[in-house]
Amino acid sequence: MPTMKMNPEIKDIFDFDFDDFTLEDYDPHPHIKGKVAI
Repeated sequence: MPTMKMNPEIKDIFDFDFDDFTLEDYDPHPHIKGKVAI
């Protein structure tokens, strides 16, 4: 089961940045191949 962890040193919700979050134990499915028209 994936878990999202946040930096415990951040005390104000408005101080969070993208790097303050980590996703652990995430096992993504393989990509699905398909034709794409551009």
